Amino acid sequence: MKTRFDKAYIEITNCCNLACSFCGLTVRPRIFMDESDFILVLDRLSGWTKILYFHLMGEPFLHPGIFRFLELAGKRGFSVNLTTNGTLLSERLPGAAAVPSLARLNLSVQSLEQFPPEERIERLRSLVSCVRAFASRQRLVRPDFLSSFRFWTRDDGGFSSPLLEELARAFNPDSSRAGVLTPEILAGRNGFVLSPGTAVHAADTFEWPSLPQPGGEAGGGTAGSENRDTLVRGFCRGLRDQIGVLADGTVVPCCLDRNGDIALGNLLREDLQTILERPRARALYDGFSARRVVEPLCNGCSYRKRFDSKPK
Repeated sequence: MKTRFDKAYIEITNCCNLACSFCGLTVRPRIFMDESDFILVLDRLSGWTKILYFHLMGEPFLHPGIFRFLELAGKRGFSVNLTTNGTLLSERLPGAAAVPSLARLNLSVQSLEQFPPEERIERLRSLVSCVRAFASRQRLVRPDFLSSFRFWTRDDGGFSSPLLEELARAFNPDSSRAGVLTPEILAGRNGFVLSPGTAVHAADTFEWPSLPQPGGEAGGGTAGSENRDTLVRGFCRGLRDQIGVLADGTVVPCCLDRNGDIALGNLLREDLQTILERPRARALYDGFSARRVVEPLCNGCSYRKRFDSKPK
């Protein structure tokens, strides 16, 4: 059965154990979603999507209930993709049982930028070892399980090149492909298979959108200064194939609204249909249908511009 959204982001926590320059800061209070709220969010997303991501901001493996949440999502028919900075995997995954609901593990290699170059390689090797061990168990219950090393730094060869070469050697030590996985090879493509069930996914660096916060700070990224009625041309997939739920239940249109600037409602207090029928949600959706950007946050979003030339 076709669902309205291809995916929904449930931010089970907005806390993180790193402070990556890529993500910037969120001005929201730090919170961990509790189990009762998580169950309510699952129930209210039922029928709207089949795929969940357990983040928007935050490191999902910080949440003590993450494996319980995976179980609960699976019992309700959802598949789950996790995106992680990888720093906690060596303590969380070795003893973890295979999880049928977990379809994909995205490893944000960009988080290694904050470490010295020699430490990056050692951390990547540890990550490869940990992921391999877990994936071998996981694929017994989920043959389509994918481990993805995510390089959203395709345009930064100085950072990416040595790490890509290390991955190629790790997964193809005796192959002619070893040592030749470079940013140039990934130019114009978004993926490269390392081995069955393991891949590199690449994209160029982008800035997270944000609006000026109290005190005049933008919080990173590019702020949109126009009011909501400004007729800026543009398009985005927000509210078309995705939706986000922040840790306090706030519904946002996409995975890049890190501060809840486009708060459409709260899924802990009302159903999703009610939220989507509100004037602000309708204006955003109808605006993009007409190739108009009606939200200042969207106007300042560099990621949105990837869709401007693409069909609806």
